[in-house]
Amino acid sequence: MFENRMPRYDILSEDAMAKLDAGWRRLITEIGVEFMDQRALDLFAKAGQKVEDNTVFLDPDFVLEQVAKAPAEFDIQARNPANNVHIGGNSMAFGAVYGPPFVREGEVRRDGTFDDFKNFARLAQSFAALDSAGGVVCEPNDTPLDSRHLDMTYALQTLTDKIYMGNVVSGVNAADTIAMSSILFGGRDNIEATPATISLINCNSPLRWDDRMLEAQFEYTSAAQPVVLTPFILMGAMSPVTIPAALVQQITEALSGIALSQLIRPGAPVVFGSFLSNIDMQSGSPTFGTPESGIGLLCTGQIARHFGLPFRTGGGLTSSQVPDGQAGYEALMTMMPTFLAGANWRSMTLRSASTPTRRSDMVATSSVPCTPWSASGPASTDRCCPPVRTTSAGTATAASTPQPVRARSGSRSSRTTSNRRSIRRSTRSCASTSCADVPSWGTEFPEPSN
Repeated sequence: MFENRMPRYDILSEDAMAKLDAGWRRLITEIGVEFMDQRALDLFAKAGQKVEDNTVFLDPDFVLEQVAKAPAEFDIQARNPANNVHIGGNSMAFGAVYGPPFVREGEVRRDGTFDDFKNFARLAQSFAALDSAGGVVCEPNDTPLDSRHLDMTYALQTLTDKIYMGNVVSGVNAADTIAMSSILFGGRDNIEATPATISLINCNSPLRWDDRMLEAQFEYTSAAQPVVLTPFILMGAMSPVTIPAALVQQITEALSGIALSQLIRPGAPVVFGSFLSNIDMQSGSPTFGTPESGIGLLCTGQIARHFGLPFRTGGGLTSSQVPDGQAGYEALMTMMPTFLAGANWRSMTLRSASTPTRRSDMVATSSVPCTPWSASGPASTDRCCPPVRTTSAGTATAASTPQPVRARSGSRSSRTTSNRRSIRRSTRSCASTSCADVPSWGTEFPEPSN
């Protein structure tokens, strides 16, 4: 556990904070937030909030009353008490990567397996710098969907003695995680007294909490297990492109989710979550390490302190296609702000297919969209991203080396089971995909990743 005694970098002036405050109050009152679970709608209606269909229009003062009930600091117990984690204050906890569907060994990128998952759990156990073994460290695609969460949770409980993250794919999966944690720690009363797991609940930005995330939130919050309420925002895709507007949306989404947790169980531990970056407005690809993402992180830390809440974000992110200077600088520019902003819970790193690795390394990877190639621009150098050239006739031609079809990013935990299956169907190993399967990225922008 790292104690961060660095001075916090308060980037926002009093006037800027006042403008953000006015912005989220207007958004939460006039536009409202969608909650795709009848129990949530009933709780808000019972509390006197305006509900129309699935949209809740919240009174800002009511929201602040609910947020004030959440603890500023709390503990999470581990199987080994020496590995207990404190969330909040100056404490800074580091968790393993979350959500990659792929694993890279040397030059080969492939689907993750359960053996990979267990090996990553063992690695997390071996590194003192990691306070948590994580949750979905990689997606074990060779295990059945209906029991996959049981296998992963059992591996985290037995191969490590550190804290772990709960499964959030559905309410059933969340309830199973709670039941397994109760067995491990001597009963539900024991984990309600001191939480034993922490879970990531992503908002389906903009301004929508979907049914699967809410099902998991109800289960974990009812059992007093902390949830990280996280708007997933890429400026220019899931929010306006400007930083102030994105921050207003982030505050609205995070506070509305936190307010629901306090209605479910007053005093339940929560974390103000943030995944805030932007897209390349030319290609539609996610970008990391940009000035906008760094400034957004610094602002979010100050905002979380303003509301008296623990703060979570990611770190070490890069969108570079190769192990180069860009990768190093982008990782630095997403890691440094987490320290200056005072993040309390942080994913240690998101290693994409473009992250530097030694040939012998095994790395969990996400699918980062490739940069489109044209006659006037460079081809992508990632071996799983084919250079596509636009000929004089305007038709696209791909390199002759077999490559996999690009899939959407696997780091979004709130995707549905059908999305998981479609991702696996559309993603093939480099050895099994023909050039005919490769989309013509040179003549159109890639699909934005969310």
